Amino acid sequence: MPRPTKAFRRLKLQAAAAWKRGERKEAYELWQKASTSLKEHRAKKRTRKQATEAAAAPASGEAPSA
Repeated sequence: MPRPTKAFRRLKLQAAAAWKRGERKEAYELWQKASTSLKEHRAKKRTRKQATEAAAAPASGEAPSA
């Protein structure tokens, strides 16, 4: 299984090739699929990163007791 970003890029390249061939409907569908998948992937990464930052924030916010 390739990295997800490679899959999105390949879909965009396939859409461009379909556009050049004159298959506009197929190109639009491929572009939409790539766009939707990329947005979902970025949202997953964003929520994962926010969760780890939120978990680390209380621990780093405390002053060490001397």
